[in-house]
Amino acid sequence: MKIKKDIIRVFLVNFLSLVIGIVNGFLIPKFLNIEDYTIFKTFTLYASYLGIYPLGFLDGMYIKYGGKKINEINIKILKFEHIFLNMFLIVETFLMFFLSIILKNKMLMLLSLSILPFCINGSFRVLFQSFGEFKLYSFIRYFEMLYILMSNIFLIFVLKNYSGYVFSLNYVISYFLLYIILEILFIKKYGITGFTVDKSEIKYNFRVGFFILLGNLSNTLFYSLDRWFVKFLLAIENFAYYSFAISMMGIINLMISSIAMTFYPYLARGYTENLVREIKKYLLIIGSFASFGYFILGFIVRVFLEKYIPSLNVISILFAGFPAIGVINALYINLYKVNKQERKYFWTVLFMVIISFVLNLIAVIVNKSNQSIALATTIGFYVWFFWSSKDFKGLETNKKEIMFLSLYLPLFLVSTLYLDLVKGTIVFGIGVSVLVFAFYKKEFVELAKKILRK
Repeated sequence: MKIKKDIIRVFLVNFLSLVIGIVNGFLIPKFLNIEDYTIFKTFTLYASYLGIYPLGFLDGMYIKYGGKKINEINIKILKFEHIFLNMFLIVETFLMFFLSIILKNKMLMLLSLSILPFCINGSFRVLFQSFGEFKLYSFIRYFEMLYILMSNIFLIFVLKNYSGYVFSLNYVISYFLLYIILEILFIKKYGITGFTVDKSEIKYNFRVGFFILLGNLSNTLFYSLDRWFVKFLLAIENFAYYSFAISMMGIINLMISSIAMTFYPYLARGYTENLVREIKKYLLIIGSFASFGYFILGFIVRVFLEKYIPSLNVISILFAGFPAIGVINALYINLYKVNKQERKYFWTVLFMVIISFVLNLIAVIVNKSNQSIALATTIGFYVWFFWSSKDFKGLETNKKEIMFLSLYLPLFLVSTLYLDLVKGTIVFGIGVSVLVFAFYKKEFVELAKKILRK
């Protein structure tokens, strides 16, 4: 099946991304001091909200083109949409850059320069994922990863510049380089003339994408709310440690996202209850084994990055959320979009943001620390996991899932919080294998065959 090839293709891309992510994830904090690392991670935190600038236009395109082949759409209208989006973002970029000059704010200036390339690159990702063009998606990922890796090595070992602003600027440059390459490829293939002006299509994209935008914005806030609490309520060192933990979490999450992003175009073409039920079980298995990454990262941190050892207590709690995160990202969010449930998606995510805010607020009141905030965040993942299971037939929570997670969570937390790395690695490795084989042996064997089969 083509979906298997696409999953493997994106999985390989993300495996390379994992390797490069580990190098970058450990190189930057090793050479930057706490203050400069905080500046850099503040930039990446703010940049995660740049997707709001198209005001839902991209999300509307994602919904409209999802599941269609490139030969099934009107290229002339697509070209007009692309030109319109460029002009729209250029105006926003100019306004934000002008504001950054008035305020003399370097961070705002970097972010304003990122708007156009970041969002246009995002538009290409949206189109490639919607059309199921994962070869082109892979090209984007390869370029981004290799540029960031080589340029970071150049900054660290050749220029020996360890400024947080310089590393942030390097990301802006990467956005622009990829933007130029993709624009050249687009123009070379489709040209810049011969487009059809259709204002109704523009209105459609904004109208349909608006609630998806709000949902995605709420989703971004849900996944970053903990960092806002840490940034504004705890010391600068706490933000650095917490941001490092999130970076490590992102490295492992890449492997799960390699599955998630391939599902949308296939789900958009039709799915059955049995299919999504099977996928959910696969994701629970993958998420459970993904948590083992804590022990690998733990050894690396203790050997090469002793100053970030305090972040391990955060990582040990956040990594417990991977089974829930995998299902949320790969199934729930995709199915809300596939089923055109834009409003339900928005209200669901907004409710989760409120839940997460309350949990984080309670956490800082009870114990103002990174660990309490991480625990509140992980609880939030599982609240969402159980809450949205009722929205889709075939994904309802059952006793088997509850029993599996009820045994998995204490196993992981005890192995990471109360045992040393060696004992924890052995106990969790054996324990999670026994759990998976006891509850999902059939699904594990099927998943292994599908991954290994060409």
